[in-house]
Amino acid sequence: MLLFSYGSLMFSEVMCAVTGRSFAHEPARLTGWVRLRIRGGGFPGVRARAWASTSGVLWRGIDERSFGRLDGFETWHYERRTLSVRTGAGEDVRAEVYVIAERHLGELTQEPWDPQRFARVTLRPFVRTLLA
Repeated sequence: MLLFSYGSLMFSEVMCAVTGRSFAHEPARLTGWVRLRIRGGGFPGVRARAWASTSGVLWRGIDERSFGRLDGFETWHYERRTLSVRTGAGEDVRAEVYVIAERHLGELTQEPWDPQRFARVTLRPFVRTLLA
C-alpha cells in the first residue's frame, strides 16, 4: 500500500521509529489540499482547498502491521483517507493520507507548517521521544 505524508512522517527517521521498518519513498504532491499548522502544536494538518498543493513524501510497500502502528501514532485529530497523489515522475496514484478530521478543522491556524524548520529544530528531540 502507499502512504503520502506531509508532516513529521515525511522524515525517514520518524517513519522508522514509528513502524520499525524502512520503506522505499519518493517526493510527491497532493493537489487540492493546503498544509497548515495545528493550533498549539508543532505539527501540520491538511484541509481541502482547490487552489492549494502540498509537497510531501510517497512511501511505498506499507504493510498492514505498519499501518496499524501509523494509525496509533496519528492522534485523534486525523483520519485516514485514500486520495490522488502525483509522484515526482508525474504519475497519478491513489495513496492513504492522514487528513484533519472534519470535527477538528477549527484547530488549524492560517499559518503554513514549515518542514525545514521542523527538521532543524524539532526532528531530533521528537525522534528521541519516539524511541524512549
